[in-house]
Amino acid sequence: MAEPTSKYTYYDLILRVAKAAGLAYYGSDGSEKAMIPIDTHDLELCKDAINDGIKMFIADAPRSGWRWMRRIMSVTMTGTRITGTADSTSTTTVVDSDLSDTYEDDDDLKDYYCYILTGTGAGSWAKITGYTASTGTITVSDWLDAQGNAGGTDPVADDTFAVTPVETVEGDIARYPLPENFGGEVDGPITYDAETNIACDIEWQSESFLRSERATSIPSGHPRYAAIRPLEPYAGGYGPKRRFEIVFYPEPSSGKTVLFPYTLYFDKLDLVAGDSSAGDTTYLTDSSLANLYPDDYFNGWYIYITSGSGKNGYAEVTDYTGSTGKIEYADLLSKFDDSSADDDADSDSIYYMVPAANLHPAGYRFDEAVLSACLAKAEMDIDDMPAGFFSKYTKKDLPMAIKKDAKSAPKKLGTMNKHTDMEGRFRVRKDVTYDAE
Repeated sequence: MAEPTSKYTYYDLILRVAKAAGLAYYGSDGSEKAMIPIDTHDLELCKDAINDGIKMFIADAPRSGWRWMRRIMSVTMTGTRITGTADSTSTTTVVDSDLSDTYEDDDDLKDYYCYILTGTGAGSWAKITGYTASTGTITVSDWLDAQGNAGGTDPVADDTFAVTPVETVEGDIARYPLPENFGGEVDGPITYDAETNIACDIEWQSESFLRSERATSIPSGHPRYAAIRPLEPYAGGYGPKRRFEIVFYPEPSSGKTVLFPYTLYFDKLDLVAGDSSAGDTTYLTDSSLANLYPDDYFNGWYIYITSGSGKNGYAEVTDYTGSTGKIEYADLLSKFDDSSADDDADSDSIYYMVPAANLHPAGYRFDEAVLSACLAKAEMDIDDMPAGFFSKYTKKDLPMAIKKDAKSAPKKLGTMNKHTDMEGRFRVRKDVTYDAE
């Protein structure tokens, strides 16, 4: 489902701050409409103001917390785990002829996940992009390291592997990674989804309890216990973004979904922009990016051309070469109708790149309050920024956001506040008594 067309993207927020701070870029001759800065220093100032402004808005929550941060986590388990030993490998394949005995049709394992368990590539994993049944060949785009970063170690023959239909931790169907916006705070009980028809209860336990039980035996069945712990990928150590995982006991015997309430956390927005040094039909190169990011870092991001050759074109990045700053894509599309763009990128192209999902977490109805917080933060941190934004944020936009948040619950649920507070007063329903006579 598409977002409202008037939503504020990360680019929009940066542009608003850049214009207010006098840092916007207006093309090589200064005659084009405002764009975000291409100067690295100015762009970083604006990016920091946005991320810090969103953090400030989150920290300025009412005493009972923001309701928009109260979410329901859904975790789908699986009882399927396929294991094997590689007959041969390449940088993008694992071949095990035994797989063809069970998985007889091409692409039977497409969109599953392959984890290298032991051997040279131990700890590497990837999503499967293709499967050739006749030879038992699993194909991937690239191997990731244990923490999900590009640049994992390629497996070799005799490495062992596991395949699961959903993302797990190291191919262990009792362990599942939780998204980056989960900060470890569980707000209520964990239950099976209504559609699963499971009679037994599932309850939270300590991580040490499950670890002790799993050390003794790992039976399978409908999980009765669950625990949250910091993500512990291969060879120990926490993930690069303080990720968490959920662990179940017993090990799931079938695919079921569980739900639990949690508090959403903010995972910062990202954007890279610059001036190309070369370009053509299917690529753009920015030499200033060379050796700053690893190979494939921007794969899956979207590139937008805002000025110069290829203006108003966009594309999904299919490959990135870290040593040269070469950004590859299938073709530039027109942002107006998604047809093939009339012009290709060249050495004068101004561009920016963003991940596919790059919106602030509060939602569309808080756009103005978030923008106000970002401008207020810019007023505090950027020299020569005009005054007045902080006052507007604290006196008008923040109080209005608190009122909007307080109105988000159905009336029959009352205020849903843990404390009596100003933001909920207008939702209180007082009891009315009268004399029946």
